[in-house]
Amino acid sequence: MSRCTGSLPSAIVSRVARWVFGFGYVAVWGIVGWLYWGPLTDLDFFFLPAVRIALTGHPLMVYMVRFQSVIANDNGPLGLVPITAVAAIVSWLGGGNDTRLVRSVILAALSIFSLLMAREAVAAIDRLRGASLVGLPRILAYGIFTASPILWISVLGYGHVEQPIMLWLVLLAVRTLADDRAPATGITFGLALLTRTLAALPLIPLGLLLLARRRWRALGWVATAAAFVVTLGVLPFLIADPTDTIYSLVTHRGTLPVGGGSIWQVLVGTPYEWIPRQWDILFVLGLAVLLSLIVIAARKDLEPASRDIYGLLALTALTLPLLAKSVWPYYFLDAYVFGAVWWLGQANPLAMVRWPWGASVPVIAIIGTLLTEYEMGATANGKRVPEGVLMGAVLAVLMIILAMWLRRARVAIAARPDRSGRAPAPTSS
Repeated sequence: MSRCTGSLPSAIVSRVARWVFGFGYVAVWGIVGWLYWGPLTDLDFFFLPAVRIALTGHPLMVYMVRFQSVIANDNGPLGLVPITAVAAIVSWLGGGNDTRLVRSVILAALSIFSLLMAREAVAAIDRLRGASLVGLPRILAYGIFTASPILWISVLGYGHVEQPIMLWLVLLAVRTLADDRAPATGITFGLALLTRTLAALPLIPLGLLLLARRRWRALGWVATAAAFVVTLGVLPFLIADPTDTIYSLVTHRGTLPVGGGSIWQVLVGTPYEWIPRQWDILFVLGLAVLLSLIVIAARKDLEPASRDIYGLLALTALTLPLLAKSVWPYYFLDAYVFGAVWWLGQANPLAMVRWPWGASVPVIAIIGTLLTEYEMGATANGKRVPEGVLMGAVLAVLMIILAMWLRRARVAIAARPDRSGRAPAPTSS
């Protein structure tokens, strides 16, 4: 009886602490959003103008928005839904003309998705370790995701409030696939693609893994459900405004020049500049396919429930900052999140032999983000060629080492029994 009565206050304290942390986190985002005096972001250039179009009664015309008459929003429409809902409430309360207030409330409200992302990441860590983090380690794990400098730079500094939504959905999709719920995986991935088109990158290794394991039914469910959700989400916009929708989602990227921070800058001014300008995304996707196949072919033990699947997701996510024709600081966030789950999902992530390798992905991602952010002002006249080449070389070395590491099969014994109560068989780490 004493054991039960002792655990009840502990559970209550834990629940209260979670709520206090959650409300405090949301409040901090709101305050920081109100105090922000930095340069305008994509929230100002794309999302809020699209929201104003939607609130005037034309929600299917949001892809009309342009910056400098050329640059468009190349992400799906789902990310605009919560922004529009929050802006509508602020407008109804009479504060719609106060840009600072709107930004503050949007950042506060959508920080909930950062908490959901962190919760899903920590749940993945618990599942991979076979035991839940408790106490200070759990707090630190949440802090690694919610206080990441890449997250704050992405959302506050560049206005990409949709990125945590996409990452939450992708992490959720990986969990449902590990639980053999392929239809739910397809639906969740479809929603992720409607939020941010770069959700296609984590879909590549997971799809190839199902293909290699000949899980035809699961692969069919994932592909069909994802395609159905994406079609259902994009089709109304294609019907209402086909020109702007196709330009935004498909063709406008090819009109943009090779920008700063990219190794492709070595081709600027040469007859080969058209290659990255037109086809950089094909190089990104192609390398993701190649790296996935290299790892999957060597790892017969690799499954969606394996710890190393998050390492593979981090590896393929790094193809974007390596081969994109313009590198932005927030391009490193996906690799950071997947890499942190992969690192902390091992039994003893701080072991002296293991932690430098395990932590390499999130550490390099932070360095890459800060270096790219520092250099963002020098984008003209090839000033970022040395930085782009250096960062590209570091990423290439990291990816080679990570690919070699992931090709090595490792076996770990899970701590928890399976649903039948029996001790589980050895599984890949």
